[in-house]
Amino acid sequence: MNQQAQNDNQRYHDLDFIRAAAMLLGLVLHVCIFFMPPEKLFWGTGEYIGDEVNRQFLNFIHLFRMQLFFMMAGFFAQLVIDRKGYKHLVGDRCKRVVLPFLAGVIILLPIHQVLMNGGGVYYNNAFDGMGLFERFRSVSLFGLVDGNPGLKDRLIHFWFLFYLLLIYGAHFALRPIVRGVGINKVGVFDRLVRFGLGRRFGFLALAALTFPFQYLLLNLFFPPSGFNVPIIDLVFYSVFYCFGIGLYNNRDLLKAIASNCWFFLLISIPFLFLVSSPTDRLDLGAPVIKDITNWTIFDTSSQEFFWPSLHLEGIFHSGLDKVVLTFVRASLCWTLCLGFLGLAHRMLAKPKPSIRYLADSAYWVYWVHLPITFKLSFLGQQVPWGSSLFRSYLVLVLSTFLVYWTYNKFVRYTWLGDFFMGRRRKKSDPLEDSFKIKSLMSRSFPVLILLGFMTFLLGAMLDYERSDQGSTVLVEAYTTRDSRLLESLKNVEGIRDHYGNTPLHNAARRNENTRIYDPIPLLIEKGSPVNATNDFGRTPLFVAVRGANRQDVLKLLEAGADPNIPDSYGHTPAHVAAIKLGGRGSAGRESYTKLLKDLSKYGANFKLTDYRGRTVESWIDQFSEEKAETL
Repeated sequence: MNQQAQNDNQRYHDLDFIRAAAMLLGLVLHVCIFFMPPEKLFWGTGEYIGDEVNRQFLNFIHLFRMQLFFMMAGFFAQLVIDRKGYKHLVGDRCKRVVLPFLAGVIILLPIHQVLMNGGGVYYNNAFDGMGLFERFRSVSLFGLVDGNPGLKDRLIHFWFLFYLLLIYGAHFALRPIVRGVGINKVGVFDRLVRFGLGRRFGFLALAALTFPFQYLLLNLFFPPSGFNVPIIDLVFYSVFYCFGIGLYNNRDLLKAIASNCWFFLLISIPFLFLVSSPTDRLDLGAPVIKDITNWTIFDTSSQEFFWPSLHLEGIFHSGLDKVVLTFVRASLCWTLCLGFLGLAHRMLAKPKPSIRYLADSAYWVYWVHLPITFKLSFLGQQVPWGSSLFRSYLVLVLSTFLVYWTYNKFVRYTWLGDFFMGRRRKKSDPLEDSFKIKSLMSRSFPVLILLGFMTFLLGAMLDYERSDQGSTVLVEAYTTRDSRLLESLKNVEGIRDHYGNTPLHNAARRNENTRIYDPIPLLIEKGSPVNATNDFGRTPLFVAVRGANRQDVLKLLEAGADPNIPDSYGHTPAHVAAIKLGGRGSAGRESYTKLLKDLSKYGANFKLTDYRGRTVESWIDQFSEEKAETL
């Protein structure tokens, strides 16, 4: 069987499309993130209502997408080695991965950051007073030429290429060594691949294998990082890359995966819509020490190398809840990966021109789409009509049209096609007329209209349900788009999100140096309670201290905020500042030292104990060169 497989020269149209689909889903993902409910606060926030559909799409895609991509990367890397040799793979990946990555970082990344108003968050003051040249200088080359100390850890969506290059590097370096000592296959791993992929319930063994790596991730949702790669994240994706290699060496298992694909997908359904909220709650409720726990070996502010800073409390928290959630997410990852692999093998194993077109286009679509989707989503947030779901649909349709127009115009028939497709196409090739933009639009128009009508109706219902829940205030408090919105309100008392956060919590969470205006005084004036606790027992003062927002802290203290209210771990705002002294970088330690002094002046009790009996003083003694009594 294996000898025959090695001589197999068939093209895997199904798996090639799966690899492409993992990239194409990025286009959907990067629209959804701009139109989510108000409890999902991050750099894309700005949609006042938001809807659950976009949130569920985001969580669904993140469960399996990049793991599946790295698995396919391993599969096709081994295929190229097997058919064309190790040297060919190295040369091909230099051409198709290294060069697009460098071009993306040097050219597309600064364009994207300028369109995004400087990065970090969309609604901010980062470019105030800057000309166009100054804006580009501030975001280019990771901040090396902006005149400020430290590096900006930004790779936007090119992080996956960077991870892939690191994994390729390890593969290229280790393979000759392994082959040199006469090892062709690792027997135990090969048996595990056959057991896990070849049996209906084998996914449980695969989930058990990846469970430890996923558990050690600092966030179960694990959004990607920049060039400062956490070691555990890289190892996690490398496991799936290795499974891709194992699948290639045992590709007769594709028949078994295909026969079980509906079982894998059906068993996933009961968990898909239930896992996202508990995951968010667990990550949001983790102890503060998670903030200074990290798997990176480089500090961007000081540009120095360190050992990973691993505090066990930052990893091993939440007891059985984290164990169960991690195993469920690990299992869902495998059932979805195997389900879609099997489904593709059943339905797409034979060549289809339309599927080939999508597969050819996927790399370019992913490479170029982010500035387009982000900017259109940002503009879509500001449209005063239509539901958030309907507007997100319109943005997705328009983004897809523009991205594919650039593909047909600049890539498919040009020299760029040699990099993003392996080989450019000729306009004279059979069926090429059917892939012109006009032809594609005319064929998809009826489906787009039907989907648009459905999203219009569904979005209207969702917006009606959420319209009286104060989401506009919750978002504005964080985003600071337009002060008139808060100024026009009589009061904001009683407004809370899904996790018990008030508008004052949300305002204190935002970096105070990036706001368009300061919402804290307005919210206090409008009745947002300064000592309100969220579901995790945390006050707005707790949140402001955690984010080192010193001016917010002083305003809250002056308004009567109690500095001695503990969270569910017994940590008061003073505990937070003391724990954060253990972070990397002298600037951060200086900020939290000042905050401890401020809290002390307003009556913070440094002798209060947390859930393990540790006082603020003991944390200070552990992480600071200064003694607690001097603060």
